[in-house]
Amino acid sequence: MPQRFDPRGRANRALLVGVPEYQEIQPRDLRAVNHNLVQLSEVLRTGKLFEPDEITVCRPEGVDDFTRALNEAVQSAEGLLLFYFAGHGAVPAAADELWLQMRNARVVAGSAAVFQGSQSWSQILGTLVSSRAEQIVVILDCCHAGNAALVWEAGREKQRVSQLMSVQANNLISSGPGTRPTPFTEQLLRILKGGVAGQGGDVGFHALSEELRSYMTKHFKTERPEPWEPQSRPATSGVDVLLATDLPPPVSKDLPGSWWRRRPAVTVAAAVVVVALLGCGAYVLHRLDPPVRCAPPLELRLLTDPDVETTVRKAATAYMASGANRTDDGCRRSGITTYSAGAADVVAAFRDDTEAWQQPATGDINPQRDIGSQPDIWIPAASADVERANSGTRPAFASLSDRQPLASSPIVLAVPESFAHDPSRLKGQKLADLLTGLRKKYPRAQVRRADPEFTEAALLASSGLYSTAASGRDAEGTVAQPGPPAPTARDLLCDLAEVDEVDDRTAVLVPEHLFTTGVGCDSWSRAVRVAQYPDDVPGLDLTYVRVTWKNAQRDRDARNEAAEGFRKWLGGKDGAEVFRADGFREPAGGGGTADTTGWAVHTVNGTLTDPGPLAGAASGDTMNEALRTYRSANGPGSVLFLLDSSGSMGDKWHGPSGAPGILKQSLRGLGGEDTYGVWSVGEKDGVSHTTLLDFGSHRNADAESTIDKRAEVEAVEADPSHALNDAWSFMAKHKTDDQHPRLIVYLTDDEERDKLTEGGRLARLLKSARERGVPIVVVSVQQGTCDAGKPNERIAVASGGRCLDANRSDLVPALQDEVARTGSGDQR
Repeated sequence: MPQRFDPRGRANRALLVGVPEYQEIQPRDLRAVNHNLVQLSEVLRTGKLFEPDEITVCRPEGVDDFTRALNEAVQSAEGLLLFYFAGHGAVPAAADELWLQMRNARVVAGSAAVFQGSQSWSQILGTLVSSRAEQIVVILDCCHAGNAALVWEAGREKQRVSQLMSVQANNLISSGPGTRPTPFTEQLLRILKGGVAGQGGDVGFHALSEELRSYMTKHFKTERPEPWEPQSRPATSGVDVLLATDLPPPVSKDLPGSWWRRRPAVTVAAAVVVVALLGCGAYVLHRLDPPVRCAPPLELRLLTDPDVETTVRKAATAYMASGANRTDDGCRRSGITTYSAGAADVVAAFRDDTEAWQQPATGDINPQRDIGSQPDIWIPAASADVERANSGTRPAFASLSDRQPLASSPIVLAVPESFAHDPSRLKGQKLADLLTGLRKKYPRAQVRRADPEFTEAALLASSGLYSTAASGRDAEGTVAQPGPPAPTARDLLCDLAEVDEVDDRTAVLVPEHLFTTGVGCDSWSRAVRVAQYPDDVPGLDLTYVRVTWKNAQRDRDARNEAAEGFRKWLGGKDGAEVFRADGFREPAGGGGTADTTGWAVHTVNGTLTDPGPLAGAASGDTMNEALRTYRSANGPGSVLFLLDSSGSMGDKWHGPSGAPGILKQSLRGLGGEDTYGVWSVGEKDGVSHTTLLDFGSHRNADAESTIDKRAEVEAVEADPSHALNDAWSFMAKHKTDDQHPRLIVYLTDDEERDKLTEGGRLARLLKSARERGVPIVVVSVQQGTCDAGKPNERIAVASGGRCLDANRSDLVPALQDEVARTGSGDQR
């Protein structure tokens, strides 16, 4: 069972947004939304999770009303932040993100922004994740709700964001007769009030999502019509969130609460008055006996690594609830906001950009925007990050001090159980030897690793790969995969679990503690793995670091005292127990044996109590070199774009979602050292293509200008078979060496798909795809092209590439990632 977050006793907030009437958008009348708001607010008020004054109902006239209500909820939530929307949702095109439309929304034909009086989901979710809330739950009841998954999947804060969407992407849904709630929210209310399957009891996000999906798919259809299938994206931390309960709330004076606390031994009667609102407002709670008020606690900001954020957040929560963080009258001394950001970005910001962090300026460099607020405490996953952060040559506006080791976690090769030897015999070996042995016995085995730019666990794993490889390119070949690497180890394991065949043959380089904390994702089952312990890969060694800022004098003494109190607690037995319970080992040097600090071995199936001697902590130079090697391993590269320019492309040509627009957006992954060109694919006089952009190095702005001037639909047919064969031959002639990656991108509407299969062509194309050594990314502006078994999908997979079609809400970002992996435009 996944760990469950119980928000009772915390400072929670629910923002319920609904638009029951529109001025211009059709249909204008969504009366059912009023029923949604009234009934959902009542269910939450009686559900024991939210105090009445923690629920805000908003019927926004425009974006300004909505933004004010959103900001107020975000700023006041500490425990659970619940965001609900019912109304019109729209998307500019099938592959685009969701926009929520307010009462005065209107569509401006031909406008690049498309919508006025609307808010993009990326903006809304970006605001929500700026909250210090421990968990964020989103519920969207609108057309195209599933398109919101695009932003969630691309986000860096999804460890604590659970997102429930009323319908799959690119589908319109009915709001019902207007005499009762909308179909989706009606079932949502049924489950929150009566429990899963009407059995009562607690309702968590996971069970709620599954019950809604099962019921709606069986009983309702979308406007297409096709089965109406709600979508969910649970928080990647694996934590379930309690949303309804029929049990009494726990009684503990140590639970983090709101800003007020009842007087001891005094019964307080309360009367609730609901304020009728045309705009936005909250329930008002009148208390007949005034509470004892606590001053707002000082808030500390804690920045950490994404792979360890779950445990660090647990530690911060446990500390806030402990007696060590209480005054004599029961008030909290301090609060702690925990957040994470990409490890490479954090180190670079401390090293080079502390001035921009303290005083943000407009432009590309803005750590407050890209990482978060200036932290008071930093807990990097590797102690070497402090050395790297202090190596800058620019004036430093931040000081790093009070370093204290907290815990460690070895980097392990987690191998599917069916592949594994007795793990006790596979320790004391180098990573290269473990990989060689694995592939020798199981030739079909694959190895994966998360993004070395984003987490230090992945960067440490990369340092082990590079230590014995002939080149970074060779090392990266051992962990090659379609698409970009997963951001975190948890994301990696969830991605693998989507396809059983891949999951069952893939070993992963991850930190050992994940065997204990577990991995929560949509898949009900995933491969069982066992840990093998390479002795040449440095592990995680979490370190507490106090961060103080130049000219930051306000509350300096109180902030120092609060940070010191948390440091002592973390370094004592209570802090050690949190880390130990989540599978971490004692700080490096103790070997995992029990000692007087409270550490003890805590192993689970698949791990070893005694893994034998392991590599010591990494140095800053080691990690810097690994990052440089990673960034240079795949570039510069060569990309050949094939742009289907046949007559059938006419209605898929213009705008950012047209084929040329998609191509131009992908060029940002290419830099000045890369070579690329564009062919216009269309049969003329027996020739498969004409050159639209010469193959060579280009300024991207110049390349885009050339495409704008020369790309046009022609009254010809395209033959993808001839074009692909010509492209392979061309790339073979322009091959420089094995260290430079190459890629072919074919953008099409798939109208000429029969020419891929006639006369035995497909078998020959698949053979060439496997032998030519150049991955192909097929990008189709039509839906269904990349379904399993379709010709384009088979060719792309056989070549080691990907097939992307309009069924994907992230088609453009996915292509950008593929091009960036080949080129050097993403190098920093």
